[in-house]
Amino acid sequence: MLKLVAAAAPPSLLHRCILSTVEKLMTCDLQNENQHLDCGDGLIVVHNVTASHRKSEACMDGIPPNQLAPPLCSMKPVLSIAAKKCNGRHRCVMSMDLCHMAAPFRTRCVWMDTTFTCENGRIHHVCQKNLARLYCGTLVIKVLRANYGRTSWRVCRYSAPYRQPGSTNCKQKNTLKKMATRCDGKHRCSVRASNLFFSNPCPGTHKYLEYSYTCVLSEADSE
Repeated sequence: MLKLVAAAAPPSLLHRCILSTVEKLMTCDLQNENQHLDCGDGLIVVHNVTASHRKSEACMDGIPPNQLAPPLCSMKPVLSIAAKKCNGRHRCVMSMDLCHMAAPFRTRCVWMDTTFTCENGRIHHVCQKNLARLYCGTLVIKVLRANYGRTSWRVCRYSAPYRQPGSTNCKQKNTLKKMATRCDGKHRCSVRASNLFFSNPCPGTHKYLEYSYTCVLSEADSE
């Protein structure tokens, strides 16, 4: 079990203190079409994905056969997709199709096993032109997920002009990279939710910055 130390911070910036635990979830394709990751109030961080594409290794009720042969193909592409889809969320649903499409075999997998941690943190929203403030006290920032745009009308509501309705499919694909470059490894960081910093992914739509991060030991402290 891993423990994450809560950072000292002003009351308005405190994250809820939870335990960072290592979780393993195996999904059997014969019984389930999707794999459900759930961290409650914590944030998902996917660390590893393994699977079997051999029919002889089919599992039931989350229990694989006792004897497993070496994997037929690399799961690195699946891990990359899973991390992009789930990291920084409270809960996430992954289709078993991700596993079935693992290159180079592209055959059905009979089970998929995901190792992930539930980290301390929450999902934040900052309306366009406002300032996002990230704080970790004696620890350092690790940005897990970020998007500048709009995917919901319930966040930062506004009245869109009749002739130019807003979009809820508005995503700036480089948001996470920009946030991570600016903030990762720092004790505190601020980012303006603006077109000037992120560019404008959907002109005419009032946007917001959605992001999640956790507080980790610095590289020097973790050695």
